[in-house]
Amino acid sequence: MACETCARTTRGWLGGCLTATAVIQLFFLFILALASANRVTPMSPWDFVFAILIGVPLILFFVCVLSGIPSIATIWLSERLCIRSLVFFVLAGGLIGSASQMVLYRSVNELGWLYVTAGCFAGLNYWCIAGRYAGAETEQPKS
Repeated sequence: MACETCARTTRGWLGGCLTATAVIQLFFLFILALASANRVTPMSPWDFVFAILIGVPLILFFVCVLSGIPSIATIWLSERLCIRSLVFFVLAGGLIGSASQMVLYRSVNELGWLYVTAGCFAGLNYWCIAGRYAGAETEQPKS
């Protein structure tokens, strides 16, 4: 792969990881807000800030580690075969999210939809950043 391709795909993968992190973090903040609403003494805004400061780096670490190898395989395949389909990247992201949950929990549990949704949004973001240009450097110029 050319340097431009590596830089583009790396930016796309990191963008996808950040997107998946945001989806998962927003879900947990929503659950935290629901729990706070049902308490006699509501949580302070600092509790939410603390949850973000601890949650985002921790979730991002796990997303990057768990999605790394399957993402490399998917990116390589899309670059090699010049696959630029939005549907391909969204479905691949969902499959990677599902596989990540299997690796993390050793089973599919009631939060499986969250990982699939986060993966689909990650695939969408990857396509926006890099996927729609997949294989552009390997195409032959038309005469």
